[in-house]
Amino acid sequence: MEFIDSITNGLSAFFSFDSTVTILGIIIAISLLVKVPIKKAILGALKVSIGLTGLFLVVNLIQTAMVNPISNMISLYGINKSVVDIGWGSVGYAFGNTYGYFGVLVFLIVNVVLVSVRFTQTIYVDVFNTWRAMLLAGMIGVTTGNFWIATFAVVIFLIIDVKAADIAAPYIERINNFPPGGSWPHGSHFSFQACIAIPIEWVLKRIPVIKDININAETIEEKFGIFGETTVMGAILGIVIGLFSQVGIMPSLLLGVKMAAAFLLLPRMAAILVEGWFPVIKAARQILVSKLKRDDVRIALDCSTVIGHAAVVPTTLIMYPLALLISVILPGNQMISSVSLIIILWESAAVNAITEGNIFHNIIILSLIVCLFCWGATFMAGPMTHLAVSMGYDAAKGLVSNWDAAGTPGLVLVYGLFSWIFGF
Repeated sequence: MEFIDSITNGLSAFFSFDSTVTILGIIIAISLLVKVPIKKAILGALKVSIGLTGLFLVVNLIQTAMVNPISNMISLYGINKSVVDIGWGSVGYAFGNTYGYFGVLVFLIVNVVLVSVRFTQTIYVDVFNTWRAMLLAGMIGVTTGNFWIATFAVVIFLIIDVKAADIAAPYIERINNFPPGGSWPHGSHFSFQACIAIPIEWVLKRIPVIKDININAETIEEKFGIFGETTVMGAILGIVIGLFSQVGIMPSLLLGVKMAAAFLLLPRMAAILVEGWFPVIKAARQILVSKLKRDDVRIALDCSTVIGHAAVVPTTLIMYPLALLISVILPGNQMISSVSLIIILWESAAVNAITEGNIFHNIIILSLIVCLFCWGATFMAGPMTHLAVSMGYDAAKGLVSNWDAAGTPGLVLVYGLFSWIFGF
């Protein structure tokens, strides 16, 4: 175990850097390996890091702005649930526990083997987003006390992740006009949801009336004029949420401005991110095709690279209040979504790739997926809280959970499977 401890400590030190710094080093290293000129490598890496930094700033703007209104609504309307939404606070528990790091290393080795034997197309270079697998390992590790079961869970979880990415990648590339060679596993947070959407969309396309309704971004702008503009929609949504939560006139107007700014900036930050990735993908694809003598190998990318489609932001704006309402009224759900709502943006992009930009179908499918998130977060509240307590959380404050990653369907599936097999 001393050897494993050394690996764990080394990987822990690597992941302790901010993700925008980690990705900078990873992209430069990959770029140089696939013979991208040093100038292009550095500029590309910086653009990716800048794009991610911008996205995180905008996301933080939305999350911070929504805290008071949602808290007010819960208090005003007597909504009482037993689980506290910690949002991406789970990242700290993922990187803070020691069960997941070795499993990630084992998977990265297995991943190379699986690509070489054509089991998967995806090479998982987006290592930062293995943090969801680390969170799963932590929950299983503290529940069972067994390091090897936790390690095995990481490997199985990430294998499922890359297979889902293989399936979803052609859809995502096509709608976003992305060059061949990308893949979006993202810890079952993205492509797995696209895979859930595939059979649902197949059914929707065979239901009378529903199959013929196709509302896209252009339709909204034509029908509603200025009110169909995403920035105006964002402003209206913010103001309505503010007024409904009774935070006051001026705070409501300010929330509207912040929401408008966020939804104007998000696609632009994604565009910068994509611009940085393009030269790396093209060069990596050429090298891999040449070395492996196959043209279907894919490089795992952050899913933020594909949130720029015109239908994604309108879908997200409609889904925000709807997802909040679902979390309030859904039977069997014990967590009001607050800071977790932000992931609707990425789920919208995943589903949008399958519906080919049909906002009406997006709303139907996402409503079903939100139900899965709600039930998943409730189901995983016990293991999530157990992990948090093992790392210093005061259990007297109540159960904790979130949609990403505790409630993500892929993670819930693997945890439930391992719980059944190993009896915990």
